[in-house]
Amino acid sequence: MKILCAGPTSIDPRVMEVMGKSLTNPDIDPEYEKKHRQVEKKISKLLKTEATSFIMLGEGMIGLEGAIINLVEKGDRVLVLNNGVFGAGFADFVKYYEGVPYIYEDDFRRGFDIEKLKNFLEKDHDFKVATMVHCETPSGITNDVKTICKLLNSYGILTIVDTVSGMGGEEFDFDDYKVDIALGGSQKCISAPTGLTLVTISERAKQAIRDRKKPVPSYYMNFENYYAYSDGFAFPYTMNENLTYALDLALDLLFEKDSLALHKKYAEVTREIFEKAGFELYAKDSRSNTLTAVMVPEGFIAEDIIGALRKKGILISKGAGDIFEKVFRIGHMGNNISYENFLELYEKLDEVFGELGIKTKVSLKEEFQKLMEK
Repeated sequence: MKILCAGPTSIDPRVMEVMGKSLTNPDIDPEYEKKHRQVEKKISKLLKTEATSFIMLGEGMIGLEGAIINLVEKGDRVLVLNNGVFGAGFADFVKYYEGVPYIYEDDFRRGFDIEKLKNFLEKDHDFKVATMVHCETPSGITNDVKTICKLLNSYGILTIVDTVSGMGGEEFDFDDYKVDIALGGSQKCISAPTGLTLVTISERAKQAIRDRKKPVPSYYMNFENYYAYSDGFAFPYTMNENLTYALDLALDLLFEKDSLALHKKYAEVTREIFEKAGFELYAKDSRSNTLTAVMVPEGFIAEDIIGALRKKGILISKGAGDIFEKVFRIGHMGNNISYENFLELYEKLDEVFGELGIKTKVSLKEEFQKLMEK
């Protein structure tokens, strides 16, 4: 089965081979600790920073909740920036830990309107923390983290950015953007196996954790246990050496190519193909370089297309939330990206559209070949 969905992505066979190696006991081997710290530095390198990065054993969601539990205490106001399905999810975590979320909502089909946000903050900026999603995968939007986080920083607001679907595929400069916590996952553009959360944290955020009125009400998700350990153990719990080795090689493979340019190229080609074929893209601006969300033609649902394509050996994604059956999504991210993969995708989509009676203005396969020759 060819995986061309919005993550998890396909994985390079070399990465899977490395994951099969069991070399040591990560609890007691100082050589493993050295290796682990080297991998953490590669995460920082990916975000163009010397700031501390660390790895949590658990899918990306644990990092999102962890960021809230570390920075938010009872009564703290948190600005939750929401222009997609996942943005508002932070509000639930804030409530779980007795913070006070304010959901600031904007057009789900566009990136955040910066002037509108500026006007809002001029009137109300009494927030300890703000949260946002870099790449909203359900809608195919990549938000302007640089402008938004610099604006929030100017008011002294700590920033938490979910870049699980952006890290490695979209530009991200942790220091320049004034981000305080960036959260990534192993299974998207990096194309390592699912199971690791990647956290990069600023000195401002570390100080905020030190200045808490009460201790972080968790051991597993207490960030200090990852970077300020002092009990003789390098990690707060047993790390998965196999996942770490796989992540290490996946990062090396990513660094070998111009990942940002590659994602951008396939994103632009994908968008152009569908627009020329007569489809409407869900995102009206701020379109993502890691995936594209396409509106399903009237009279059909996403499963009609996705189910037929699945029978031909290719997996793509539906939407999420209110647009679950209204869009189909193609993940041009990480190891999914290759000429052969996308040539086959468009060939099979031509077949599916023909079988379903969905008329297209051009052959997707032929248009792909033309655009890739430019």
